[in-house]
Amino acid sequence: MKKLQKGFSLVELLVVVAIIGVLAGVGIVGYTGYTQSAKERVAIANFNSVKRFVATEMTLLNNNVQARSASVRAFTGGPGNCTATAAQTQLAGSFNNDGTVNLDLFLRGVVCYFDVDVGYGSQFANPFNPTRSQVVYDGGAVLPGNGVEEGTINIGLLVEAAGGRSGVGAITSDMQDNSVGATAGGQFIIEYNQMAVVEGAEVLQTGTTGDVVGQLYELE
Repeated sequence: MKKLQKGFSLVELLVVVAIIGVLAGVGIVGYTGYTQSAKERVAIANFNSVKRFVATEMTLLNNNVQARSASVRAFTGGPGNCTATAAQTQLAGSFNNDGTVNLDLFLRGVVCYFDVDVGYGSQFANPFNPTRSQVVYDGGAVLPGNGVEEGTINIGLLVEAAGGRSGVGAITSDMQDNSVGATAGGQFIIEYNQMAVVEGAEVLQTGTTGDVVGQLYELE
């Protein structure tokens, strides 16, 4: 005599599928939030590393502890190209603060130091877009190919009437460099770009508080 084998009913299967769907949805949301948070932590950690690195270089150069930077090489590459700068010998290509190698070339050298492809120091890719360098100069306009986006660390020379800047406020006549690329020294700022919700919409803006606030520097 054949025995009937009991299986799952259609209703039971639908309930199981629904439960799996709910759990998967919750997991995906949690995973997305976790990865976003991890990217932010890495990006901000890199930002603070860049600020500390530049602060150290400014201290050594401005106090004549060293006549030339032991780390940053004066930029010699063409537009958007750090290869030539990265390939220089350390001594011959290092930045010196004697007026022949100016602040503009120094800042380009800092960008190349952290370049994602040919960085000769630390290669910082943007955690939110690993194909791009995280450190850019003048919003990517000076070294094209890397625009400002979430997680970008932007280095900018200061000019009068530049408006409010994170951690600095309005730029005045005593904190400017009116001859970019022609002087040995000047003031510049390093800022972090993050997404923020403004009036219900996400917008890209520079950090203003805590670990993401911009910092002002001067090469004397």
